[in-house]
Amino acid sequence: MKNLLTIGTLAAMLMPFTSHAQAVREAVVAAETSFAAQAAQTGTAAAFLANSAPTALVTEDGKLVKAQDLWRGRPARSGSRLAWYPVLADAAQSGDLGYTTGPWTVFQNDRPQTAGEYVTVWRKQPDGKWKFVVDMGIERIGTAPAKTATVPQPRLQAAAATPSTAPSNIVIDVDRKFAAAELLKPGAAYQQYLSTEARLYRPGLSMMQGAAASANMKIMDGAYLFEPTGGYLAAAGDLGYVVGTLHRPSAGVKRPAENGSYLRIWRREAVDGWRVVLEIFNFTPNPTAAAAAPSVDGGTSGIAPSKRAQ
Repeated sequence: MKNLLTIGTLAAMLMPFTSHAQAVREAVVAAETSFAAQAAQTGTAAAFLANSAPTALVTEDGKLVKAQDLWRGRPARSGSRLAWYPVLADAAQSGDLGYTTGPWTVFQNDRPQTAGEYVTVWRKQPDGKWKFVVDMGIERIGTAPAKTATVPQPRLQAAAATPSTAPSNIVIDVDRKFAAAELLKPGAAYQQYLSTEARLYRPGLSMMQGAAASANMKIMDGAYLFEPTGGYLAAAGDLGYVVGTLHRPSAGVKRPAENGSYLRIWRREAVDGWRVVLEIFNFTPNPTAAAAAPSVDGGTSGIAPSKRAQ
């Protein structure tokens, strides 16, 4: 009888928490879908300005820049629009941080031109509204994942909340440890730190997920030098992100040097601890590729919304 009472008490305690966590995730999804709807109605520039935090970051030519600075005053391009939708979302137990990811498509006069994947990190602002703090995208090959009525979440359970007084330092330290290990043994480091549900986005490639991501990283040719420049860990200590620069030296004709920016999302899982659940690279284009790249909603060639390749 005592055991039954204990189980009942625990269930009663967990029900409000579970309900709150689900409500927060739904709020993050709602922010993303509202963002996309606003882009369709008022244009990409207006939507990015309205939905970005004051210090939000996007990428331009592989470099992290402030979203407000990039989009302020950019003229619209007639007949061009950017559309997207989320296919995965997650949020911290503390209700202050979340992310979404999914496919994007650029249309010109309603005809699809280019497509890819995006990742958007959301933070609740002091006024209670959700704004994005990082938005990054890549062009990809392959078919876009289908839109579903309900946006799924990671299947693996997050670790119990452990509030911290220095969240940014903690997640950046975790990222630095990974970066140091990857520089010495890239394949082994990725296998050690990747979640079994991890998604990896690389320009010009199809998404790598789960076991396929781990297998591809195991045979990776050459390490990257990662240098984190910022990040944040949710107050619950269960979800965080890091942004920074990346460099991989040339390997001769078969592989030119790679430079650019990265976004890495970390999740503290109940069983395995800190794991990379999502990683996206955005490379600095070579002059030929930049000249050929179409622009979206105005701007010069090679400069486009961060929900697509730069």
